[in-house]
Amino acid sequence: MCGISGCITKNKVNENNILSSLHHRGPDSNGTYKSVINNYNILLAHNRLSIIDLSEAGSQPMQSDDGKVSIIYNGEIYNHNNLHLEFLKNKKFKSKTDTEVILKLYEIIGIKACEYLNGDFAFSILDEKQKKMFLVRDRLGVKPLYYYSGNQVFVFASEMKTIMEFLSENSISEEALLNYFVFKYTPGQDTLINGIKRLNPGSYIEIDLNDLSWKLISYWKLQKNQDIATLSYNEACTELYRLLESAINMQLMSDVPLGTFFSGGLDSSIIAYFTRDRKDITHYTAKKNITDLKTEGSSSDFYYANKLADDWNLSIQSVDIGNNEMSLIGKTIQYSDDLIADGSQIPSFLISQKASSDSKVLLSGMGADELFYGYAGHQLTMYSKYLDLLPSGLVKLFMNYLSGLNAGKGWLKPYKRYLYKLGKYYNYGNIRYGIFNIVGDYENSKSIYQVANYTSEEFLSNYFVDNCRPFDSVNRFEIDNFLVKNLAYIDRMCMANSVEGRVPFLDYRIVEFALSLPESYKINLFGETKKILKDTMKPYLPNYILKRRKAGFGMPLRSILSNSINIEKFCDFDFYSGYKGFSVKNIQKIINSHLNGSEDNSALIYALISFRCWYQIFQKFIK
Repeated sequence: MCGISGCITKNKVNENNILSSLHHRGPDSNGTYKSVINNYNILLAHNRLSIIDLSEAGSQPMQSDDGKVSIIYNGEIYNHNNLHLEFLKNKKFKSKTDTEVILKLYEIIGIKACEYLNGDFAFSILDEKQKKMFLVRDRLGVKPLYYYSGNQVFVFASEMKTIMEFLSENSISEEALLNYFVFKYTPGQDTLINGIKRLNPGSYIEIDLNDLSWKLISYWKLQKNQDIATLSYNEACTELYRLLESAINMQLMSDVPLGTFFSGGLDSSIIAYFTRDRKDITHYTAKKNITDLKTEGSSSDFYYANKLADDWNLSIQSVDIGNNEMSLIGKTIQYSDDLIADGSQIPSFLISQKASSDSKVLLSGMGADELFYGYAGHQLTMYSKYLDLLPSGLVKLFMNYLSGLNAGKGWLKPYKRYLYKLGKYYNYGNIRYGIFNIVGDYENSKSIYQVANYTSEEFLSNYFVDNCRPFDSVNRFEIDNFLVKNLAYIDRMCMANSVEGRVPFLDYRIVEFALSLPESYKINLFGETKKILKDTMKPYLPNYILKRRKAGFGMPLRSILSNSINIEKFCDFDFYSGYKGFSVKNIQKIINSHLNGSEDNSALIYALISFRCWYQIFQKFIK
């Protein structure tokens, strides 16, 4: 994993600024390639984190033998040895890198090469013979790639801050800011900065260097496979086991030490199972104190992770997570320039920071919840479908009761906050399925920042349409947005510490398989989530893992933000009163409701804290 960046412009470019902004992504070495085509100055820049072939032969930018094709690349191609044997066995190689495999495969079949890659990648290819440049991103968006096009300039980078610095003057998008508070990230391809966009997963941009025109092309679309959809349950379990074993083993490819994010939950325990004989792998787990766990109403990751480590003789290291670590919010947001308000960022940063001295690659179970319906929002979607079959008068009474629950206090509060959401938003038409799967309260989130002639319903309605099955809409919404957000934060927090994060559940073969399965294979009539994943691994995992109640991986935000002292410490009301569009009155109302326990607004309060911090860090680039 590395950092890539580049630009096409008629102006002079300071390559040192571009390289230094991404140094943390590739501290092992850096390099640039320059060219001039049709009076356009072209720069490719690369910061290298050495994972495969640690020698100088793997340095980038890498050129073809004739010097006419250049590549800069971030990521891993897990099937590069197979591609070498299938397409390139008669070619002479200078290195053992997957970078060179991509380069030589491009020389043979052109940009169609991206369709053959099984991996996590973002790369740029400059073809001076065709006078074209290509920007390519992997199928699921595991590796980031941002771009800006305008005023005869095209600039791209692994992180947004590089482009912000290049442009020097940027403006905040009001629509994106509203969406940020609703979703706790900016969904779609837009970012908080006008004009800076994310390259769509599974797509590439083709730039014509004659006139700087460009087009966006999709090379992969997630579609259901009917052959998979007709598998019996037992057949599907057998195939899922095979795919998991293949993907995890492929992603153990490395010339440096490996580790895992280990929560003692189902997903990370599956990775631990398939790597249990590798005693060189260290498993890192977050550890919260008892007070925070009680306030949160959640179970202890460390307890289950440590128990499994004892049973399987795994090497485990713990990382303390609690109130004191909130001081890191500024540091994590500086790295996470594409703003995300997610309490998982600080633990991810701390774990990768601890791992960095011993493990340069960390495997994560991320993606399994989206693929196999592991979230409470999936349960609410199913319950909502059942409620549609009952008499409307009875349902209305029941929903009124649920919407009156005190979601932030009392016994069973982890369940009450979701039942409260079901009751409050059941009558919101098809977009309710999106609301069920959004973190925090929807109406409260909308109320703090107002934008003329725009509402977040416009974005949600693109996914939740009348003629689409609810779970199909949820699949598309989550994979396009929520999953990409999660991938972004794990990328940033790992790369902040020069560690590569890998996500074997997002091998595209597993993704295509999971999305093709009948929904009843993933969530049963009683709301049991990730059913097929649990049943597939039942012979191999202990019951205390399989039957454990899900506990979110993240900071104990409900505990930290349970008193006014901490909220006032982190939330600057003067900042919001001076920023056009914000309602300080509504912000205070939301905080009061949170403190008295009638609502759980911890996610929204954290979003407010995060935006203020982000603005302070990056305002030097904002006009």
